[in-house]
Amino acid sequence: MKVLISSDGFHAHYHIRMSWARVFKNLGAEVSLWGINSKPVFDVFDEFEPDIFIGQTYNITESLIKCIEERPDLKVMMRASDWGDMQDDIDLDKYPILVAREEEKRLIEKLKKKTGKPNFVHNHYTQEWIDVTHNKWKDIGVNPVSMIHAADTFILNKKAPLKDHLMCDVGFVGGYWDYKSRTLDKYIVNLCHPVGDIDIKIFGGGWPVIQCLGKISDEDLSSFFRSSLVCPNISEPHSQDFGYDIIERPFKILYSGGFCISDFVQSMSDLFNKEEIVFAKTPEELRELIHHYKDNPEERDKHIKQGIKTVEENHTYIDRVSTMLGLLEIEGGQDGCSRLKQNILRK
Repeated sequence: MKVLISSDGFHAHYHIRMSWARVFKNLGAEVSLWGINSKPVFDVFDEFEPDIFIGQTYNITESLIKCIEERPDLKVMMRASDWGDMQDDIDLDKYPILVAREEEKRLIEKLKKKTGKPNFVHNHYTQEWIDVTHNKWKDIGVNPVSMIHAADTFILNKKAPLKDHLMCDVGFVGGYWDYKSRTLDKYIVNLCHPVGDIDIKIFGGGWPVIQCLGKISDEDLSSFFRSSLVCPNISEPHSQDFGYDIIERPFKILYSGGFCISDFVQSMSDLFNKEEIVFAKTPEELRELIHHYKDNPEERDKHIKQGIKTVEENHTYIDRVSTMLGLLEIEGGQDGCSRLKQNILRK
């Protein structure tokens, strides 16, 4: 099996595609990650000849359509921009979410008519939200499905050692920029003041506070989550205001064995219960919960154990690739994922 994954830059979704790639490689597949601006599409397809192509609707081109058309047995899945009833209620100047362009819709419809592909499109919302954020893809014969983020079992480690230099009351990992600052200022920057009230360490780029320690390596990530008494998860503004979109951070925290308090997002509370994640509806409640739980390790431990169990059972990237292979009707693919997951979780 040869899997070609396209990517359009070094950002959060690049790392998620790398997580998929690690699963495919451990299943014995040959995987190529193609930066769409690094090499012409015809050269990539002719040299690699993939069996599966994983792309994005918003990066569709006439040349890509031709490559897919020339390979009738090729399986195709694409991350899709939002195109559904939900967008009618969103001010796109205030919430710069990824919404399908007219040219994107036209080219995907052309691809579907010519080839019957993509086999499906996806995004990382729950299916209940996909049914209102992506339902208009069905108008051109394309099936939108949920492909929620997950935990990378090849990077994260629930047995990672605690490290003295990473220990703190509150540990947060994530970048800071203008759009995200609308929620991060209220929930995380607020915890940095007064200095000394809460021992907080932050890793990520762009932060305007002295508690930010720069970037953190993959090797130290699980140790940091385990060495922090509390690991907050703070969502983006559209998630808080409309209730959809689950980011990757809570899966990382829980699988690593960290204790997570999250801001309240409806889709998050649908996916995780209060035994796994504690929810704070306001910045003030977050501060109160931090002070409570940092002094009550037995309560934290109960949540940690249940969080690990839930993510191991349902939310690893092996689970997501298994879903992909099932939808693409790859013979033996899901069985292979089951065996791989059993081997990984035994370690």
